[in-house]
This record gives sequence, C-alpha cells and structure tokens, in this order.
Amino acid sequence: MSLEKSAQKSHFESEYEHYREQAERARREGNGKKAARYYRQCVETLRDIAELESSERLTQERLELAKNLTTAADRLENGQPLVSEDADSESSTNSASGDDTTESAGSSNGNGRPAGGSGDGDEADPSAYLEDPPDLDFGDVGGMTDLKETLKDQVIDPLERPELYEEYDLGVVNGVLLYGPPGTGKTYITEALAGELDYNYIEAQASDITSSLVGEAAENMSDMFEVARDNQPCLLFMDEIEAIAAERSGGSQKTMSESQMITQFLTEMSETKGEDVVVVSATNLPDEIDGAAWRRFDERIEVPPPDATARGAILRVHLRERPVLTDEIAWDRIKELTDGYSASDLEIIASTAARKALKEARDSDEVIPITQKHLEMAIESTDSSLEVWDE
Repeated sequence: MSLEKSAQKSHFESEYEHYREQAERARREGNGKKAARYYRQCVETLRDIAELESSERLTQERLELAKNLTTAADRLENGQPLVSEDADSESSTNSASGDDTTESAGSSNGNGRPAGGSGDGDEADPSAYLEDPPDLDFGDVGGMTDLKETLKDQVIDPLERPELYEEYDLGVVNGVLLYGPPGTGKTYITEALAGELDYNYIEAQASDITSSLVGEAAENMSDMFEVARDNQPCLLFMDEIEAIAAERSGGSQKTMSESQMITQFLTEMSETKGEDVVVVSATNLPDEIDGAAWRRFDERIEVPPPDATARGAILRVHLRERPVLTDEIAWDRIKELTDGYSASDLEIIASTAARKALKEARDSDEVIPITQKHLEMAIESTDSSLEVWDE
C-alpha cells in the first residue's frame, strides 16, 4: 500500500473509531436517534476504508460491518430495540450493532484475524501476523517532537550502536511501554518507529490473542513471538496490553486461560532479550498492568495529548496532500480552538474540513481549497475524545 493510501486509511480508521465511540455512548445514554446518526457516519467511513483494503476478504468484512451498522441505525431511528424479544439478548445486540465481525475497523493492523485465533478450532497460521516494514517514518508524524527524540535516544540509537552501549553496560532495549489517554498517537508513532528502523512489523490487538479456551491464548502468544523471532529484525506491537497482562493481585479471579496467557507473555519477553526484536506495547490504563509484566519493559514512556505546536504540526501533516490555502490559515486561532483535542481528533478535523470543502466543490464543479472557515466548522462539529476520558 502506498504512503498516501496508508495515510488515508489511517485517517478513515480514526474517524470510524471516533464515530463508533460516540454511537455507543449515545446508546448507553438512551439517545437512539443520536446513536443512529453516528452509526450512519460509521457506515460512510467503513465504505471509504473498504475501497482502500488490499484484499477482497477484508473489503467484504468492512462492507458486512457497514451493512450491520445500517440495520442498527434503521432500528434505532424507528424507535425499535436492537434486541429482538425472541432472541438471545447479548448475541442479538452484538449482531445488530456490528460487533459480530472478526475485526474492528478501528484497528489498523489490516490482518483481519478472528478474535482468539482462527475461530474454527484450526490452528492459526503464524505467518498471518507478519507485515512488511511500514511505509512511513518519523517525518510523517506531526508534532510529538519530545517523544520522537526520546525514542531515537532510548530505542533507535542503542539498536544502531550496540557496541558503544555495551561499553557502558547498557543493553539494547527490547521492551517499550507507551501509556497515555486514547487517541494520542501511540499506535501511529509505533508504526512510524518500525518504518524508521526498517523492521518487519507485527501488530496485534488483545482480541487477536485472548481466548476462553484453555491453552489457546498462551499458544497464540507463543506463535506470535515465534513469528517475530523467525523474522528478525522485527517490531512487535501489542495494543491494549492491560487486557493481555492484567494485574493479578487484589483478589481478582483469573481463569486458567488468562493465567496461562500472562505466564506465557512473561516467558516470551524474557526469551526475547538479546534478540533483534523490539516489543512495543500501548495502554490507556497503566495501573491495570500486572507488576511482573510492567517490569519486563525496559522503557516506559508517557504519550501526552499534543501541545499547541504539535496540534498545528499534526493538522499540517493531515492537510498536506489536500488542496488548502495554508498561508491564509490563522494557525494561532486554530491551535487555540483545538486545545484539549487528541491526535486522532485532529485527523478527524482535517478529514471533516476536507469533506466540507468537497461538498462545495461538487456544487460548483471546481476544486475549492480548504480554508479557515472549513477548519473552524470541522472543529465545532467534532467533540474532543479527551473530554470523555477526563470524566
């Protein structure tokens, strides 16, 4: 996939994630019409994602999810419950809202792996985890200057000059934990890190590994690390690590499968030492990570919301491939208006502004550049995801 298409897909996936969160929140609050409106925005975004998928199977998965969400929106707009009276409550709700698909469209890994392995009892093909080095690097990441410098100093430089670090009894970093609010760019910066290193890339969500079947989650974990070691140099990214290695103390009862998974994770992290494999994990809930798992990460780095300078840089990155009168944008005003917005919120703002300019372009049958007006309208119509996080 080209850099341009990869960036477009990333934008659409962030949009989908934002709209889906808003839809689910509206459902929980009992506002069916608002939820339906956000579900329809999800559908439009899923169709955009489907056009960018590299395989027919993934395209069909996106379109099937869009179909499910359309059904959910129709029922909510008509005041009908998503759960039919003669059906199992949980399964009906999941089906109507699109949760029965094998992969959330908000995930950027693109592998389409079923949750908890193959899903049909057959052993999953380990090679399905592996991806080529990403077609982006730190130059494609707007802002995050301090974070990029930290990663260069603490991860990249030791990998490029291991002999120098050995002189000071400082080994190569194999484990990095990124923590902070959702939408601050943890996944994106990790993908850029893999591209910067030119490493093979594996991205896994918690749902790719966890399973209720005894032994399967541990086997999934083992398979994934085996693929990483067999394809060195490799960067293995594990999102939602708190769901994979949750705190074991405090009287919480772990299933046999969960206990085996955590034990396998600790074993694999120990065995990765000395290998040309970097394990990066991300979490929004660092306090929920098991203490032993926490200690397996050589570096623990906070990823805060973007500051004013970073917000401007992020928006410029997401606008640079679009027609925009950059010199006529009042950037200080835009930075002020976007205070409290996350990196993913800014992606959505850029895409929304582009859609508003495109609407005018369709009406006039000529290219209309994105202006200050379009950006301010987009900001006004986009809720900050960090406001929900802070509540």
